[in-house]
Amino acid sequence: MEKIKLKIFPVLAIISMILIVGNISYRSFLNYQNIIVEQQMEHLMTISKSIGRSLELYVEEKAKGLRDLANNLEYSMEESENNSVDKEILKGLETFYISQNKEIDNLIYINISDNSLYSYPKDLHEEKFIREREDFEKEVSYVKKNKESYAGNPYLDTDDSFSFNILEPVVVKDKIVGIILGKIKVMNMYELLVKPVKAGKFGYAMVKNKDGLILMHPVKEQVGYDVIKSRMEKYPGLDYEDLEKLLEKQMLGEEGSYVYYSYWWPQDKLKKVKKLNAFSPAQVSEDFWIVAVVMSYDEISEPIINYLLSNIVVAIVVIIIFSWVIFLTVRMIKNKEAYEMETRYLREINKSTEELRIKDAELHHKRKLETIGRLTGGIAHEFNNVLTPIMGYSEMVLRNLDPELDSYDYVKIIHKSSKRAQEIIDQIRMFSGDKNIKIKYEIISINKVLDDAISFAETVSPTNIKIIKEIDDDCGDVYANETQIHQVVLNLCTNAYNAMKETEHGVLKISAEKVKNKEFQMGEKSIAEKKEYVKISFEDNGCGMDSETQEKIFDPFFTQKLSKKSSGLGLAIVQGIITKHGGSIEVHSEKGKGSRFDIYIPIAQNKETNKDQVYKNEILRGNEKVFVVDDDEFIAEMLEKGLADLGYKAESMTGGIEILKKFEHIKNNFKILVTDLTMPEINGIQLAKKIKESNPEIKVILMTAYSEEPLEEYMRLGVIDSYLIKPVSAAQISRSIRELV
Repeated sequence: MEKIKLKIFPVLAIISMILIVGNISYRSFLNYQNIIVEQQMEHLMTISKSIGRSLELYVEEKAKGLRDLANNLEYSMEESENNSVDKEILKGLETFYISQNKEIDNLIYINISDNSLYSYPKDLHEEKFIREREDFEKEVSYVKKNKESYAGNPYLDTDDSFSFNILEPVVVKDKIVGIILGKIKVMNMYELLVKPVKAGKFGYAMVKNKDGLILMHPVKEQVGYDVIKSRMEKYPGLDYEDLEKLLEKQMLGEEGSYVYYSYWWPQDKLKKVKKLNAFSPAQVSEDFWIVAVVMSYDEISEPIINYLLSNIVVAIVVIIIFSWVIFLTVRMIKNKEAYEMETRYLREINKSTEELRIKDAELHHKRKLETIGRLTGGIAHEFNNVLTPIMGYSEMVLRNLDPELDSYDYVKIIHKSSKRAQEIIDQIRMFSGDKNIKIKYEIISINKVLDDAISFAETVSPTNIKIIKEIDDDCGDVYANETQIHQVVLNLCTNAYNAMKETEHGVLKISAEKVKNKEFQMGEKSIAEKKEYVKISFEDNGCGMDSETQEKIFDPFFTQKLSKKSSGLGLAIVQGIITKHGGSIEVHSEKGKGSRFDIYIPIAQNKETNKDQVYKNEILRGNEKVFVVDDDEFIAEMLEKGLADLGYKAESMTGGIEILKKFEHIKNNFKILVTDLTMPEINGIQLAKKIKESNPEIKVILMTAYSEEPLEEYMRLGVIDSYLIKPVSAAQISRSIRELV
């Protein structure tokens, strides 16, 4: 009986383990699959909404153009003699048609008094088609009744392509005298706004009306098809159930997404495939249009399948290990003589399991750091936006408050605390592992940084090592990130400590001096940079390096240390930091005699006031007209009030659409534009380009809390004139304005 139990027990245990691991792996796979599909759907929805909005803006732009033409004709009719009205109308139609660069296919003026037509280009056949079209009288009647513009529904034109009309009334002395009709080709809109959009290898964007009639499609033969009926007629016997359900959802006039089975139209051999579809309504004409973006499910299945395979591999490994443990356990019970051998096997298995656990923990830690890196960039951006009004308002209060009052000290503490909060946020971002963060640079004294960093290095110096400092009294100021310079000094000191570990009396000499015309090696040529640099040297009497090692020391993960804690990234990080600061690093070493690392950092050309002297700085005032744009209403309001307090005539705005509506007002009435970089609908760079194209005399100051954009390059190209890193205050902006004007 006992033998039977011993045989059944491992079998049941293994089966139970297979079921448990299989269930966990399957649930994990389903969860991952749902996440991937959801992310892709959100991406497709963003594309669909963007296309829909582009179509709406396109029609709004054409309607506005026709409105301007109507206004010009109204003015001409009021000022001209009756016998010259016809000429003015034709001249106006011709001028407007040419200005549209063929984006409006045909222009027609309908005279209300005698129902006569004037068209450009002159086309009697077109005029006849317009009159006889079924919805023509309906469109004209609507404009006559409401005296407002009207965008009609698409119709099949004389060339069997879709067009639709935009009608605009011409009103003279509160009486409608005519109607301007502009015909727009749907295919032109497709070529300009929809066709460039791609969704994977086979995916595409299409547009249909609310009745399911295809208006835009990458396959021209599909244009004009009824999504269901026409395809049923051409391809009978296919399964249209999912397609019908999709159309029902789309005809509700709401945005949504759907995973369904359909076909790629047209193909010689139609095969049912799984698709993703994200759709949204666009109010282009009288009735809404449906903008749909379609993508093949197979194109996102690869990472899902890879994840499933990895789960299967892990499950198999776990089951094998568990089965092996059960097997060894049973053998140990059955055969005491084999105990020692089985114990060794178990130890090996435990060792393998522990290694797997450690690798898994390391992988989890790496992923966690990557996640933190992504999150901290966004969090720091938001916190800097929150700190901006705190710092700005506290600075404004300090400027207008009697220093003798107790409240002055309170506000001063608030301002200093907000500065400290900013520094803490910057530290969090730098140590988060995010390699793409925008490091904040400022003018700093290299002597002060070296004193602080070397003092810290001395506290962790081994007892067998002596540090000698030969630093000139004035090595100048550099434009740098103080924390990163600290990191460079500590890394090079630590590197020297390790090289002198076996030396009885180790000596590390740290020197610093100014040098000019530093020579850099560019390929086979040597060029001299005519700049002034601070040269910082770290010289030790340690083990030294051979030439082969010297060629590899700046490679990531290269290390000669035996400690498992060494990552091999120290010198690679140092080189990266120095390069970002516009400098260079050189190594001189001889095996058994020691090494010397020389780093060169450019001396700052422009002197700036230290940020700690904010209360002692001269307050720079002005009287220019300044327009502030920021999607955060608190920041926009603070900067408007702060600039007004400094004498400027300031206005602010937060909405992207409102900015575009007031674009003419901004470019004609303001000398300075201060804009945030990251905003919905239109970002700061786009707004700056638009402003500069219209009025190059306007000075543009860009604000940002976090950016991967090449801001210095934009300054060089003249897109912007200056930029500030948030949090910013009105006084900082005023200083930038005074430098520009």
